[in-house]
Amino acid sequence: MKKINILFFGLGSIGQRHIRNILRLKIKNVNLFAYRVKKQNILLNEKNEKIKGNISSKYKIKEVNNLNNYKFDIVFITNPSSLHCKSILKLSKQKKLYVFIEKPIDVNLNNARKILSISKKNKFNLFIACNLRFNDGFQILNDLIKKNTLGKINYVIVKSSLNIQDFHTYEDYRKSYTSVKKLGGGINFTSIHEIDLIKNIFEKTKILKSITDKISNLKINVPDFSTSIFENYYKKNKLYTIMTLDHFQKSDERYVQIIAQEGEIFWDLIKNKIKISGKKNKLFNLEKNKNSMYMNQIKYFLKLYKDKKPVPLKYNEKNGIECLKLALKINLNK
Repeated sequence: MKKINILFFGLGSIGQRHIRNILRLKIKNVNLFAYRVKKQNILLNEKNEKIKGNISSKYKIKEVNNLNNYKFDIVFITNPSSLHCKSILKLSKQKKLYVFIEKPIDVNLNNARKILSISKKNKFNLFIACNLRFNDGFQILNDLIKKNTLGKINYVIVKSSLNIQDFHTYEDYRKSYTSVKKLGGGINFTSIHEIDLIKNIFEKTKILKSITDKISNLKINVPDFSTSIFENYYKKNKLYTIMTLDHFQKSDERYVQIIAQEGEIFWDLIKNKIKISGKKNKLFNLEKNKNSMYMNQIKYFLKLYKDKKPVPLKYNEKNGIECLKLALKINLNK
């Protein structure tokens, strides 16, 4: 049986999570490789806690420098966002890869276009990570909206307040990629998941007004606060979305609230519950294992590879570019 060669750029927390999930699937004949620059050996457990051991030894990963000496099948780009373009350019001799890129596709539009160019030339299949869309809550919310559960939607509130100091307890938050401009940090890039959500639930999403700034006392050189108003459509009906993101609120809050003619739908992403308030109230208690959505995403991506199917539009580079354009427009403060 043919060996499946999987290459990783970056072995931080998300890279290690994907490796653990791949190994859980017990796929036969998998070889793991890693192209590494920093070569930090912070081995993490399921809770993102630092544990004793060596990453490469633990997962039997072969570290490589000259990528042209190997033929890869699948590539995971899980390093800082500002390095995504440089990483994919190192694959110029590879053909017909399935490439999984952590969000965002890049933080620079010109770099993102370079990624598209080499991918088209080398017939890569690009999948841009969007784990929230593999959360059970997203599917239920989508279904409720499609069924017109509470009538016409008037507006939507999206909030994500996650304290950056709690992201990775194993490292100084000031050195995390989310905190450093040259690594691609900044609230609208780190929290691009929320932008991806509203873009893929609704239609014709465009930014009307935004404020993005660094307003807290956090010792970082990137914006830590953003609030925006979007215009959206759903089944020809216009609605508005108010989105607020921050990296400093002490108590975590993350939710999507739909305000419709006949009631409200509230998806709490921290507790992973969906509450319907209207003529008939209903509560959905969802899967609380955070890793489930990541596992669902990996299974989906690997099945695309196995079946040799193209990545659907809603997950590919086109969606990734459109989300990046929205994030960049929000940064303009117009």
